[in-house]
Amino acid sequence: MMNDLKWLFTAPYSKGELEREIVMAQALIESERAGTAFPDSTFEDGYIAALNFVLGNEGSNVREEYEALCAEVHAKSEALSTGGEHEQTP
Repeated sequence: MMNDLKWLFTAPYSKGELEREIVMAQALIESERAGTAFPDSTFEDGYIAALNFVLGNEGSNVREEYEALCAEVHAKSEALSTGGEHEQTP
């Protein structure tokens, strides 16, 4: 049996940046959007993508979807807030 050497590596992201990725992914999961942002991907595809992200081989897979979700929420909020500001005439 071969002894694998364990190695330490420096991640290209800080712990805070990795935690932010988790928060963004959780927000997507908890959003009211039906389904998944990646309907053609398997769990294993997501797992591999996450490891590749941590290793610095790929960029964020959730950032674009998260930013789109935030923009959608902001637009809805703006629409609600401006809808109530119209003066009513008798």
